[in-house]
Amino acid sequence: MRYTCRDCSYSGQKSGPGGACAACGSFNVSASRATEPTEKPKSPLWHRIALVTTWSLLLILIARKLFE
Repeated sequence: MRYTCRDCSYSGQKSGPGGACAACGSFNVSASRATEPTEKPKSPLWHRIALVTTWSLLLILIARKLFE
């Protein structure tokens, strides 16, 4: 659950003692259900290309060292 204080605009996952605001202690707090994104955004193509390139380079360098 997500808690938002209407007095100090604190927004967080935890409320204070007795349902009060964790930051200022006010009881003017609204609780709402946090919405989770349904799908994780895909990484850009250049990230995947860089990942494959660096891992390939590492494996090639390790193989060269082993077979020398």
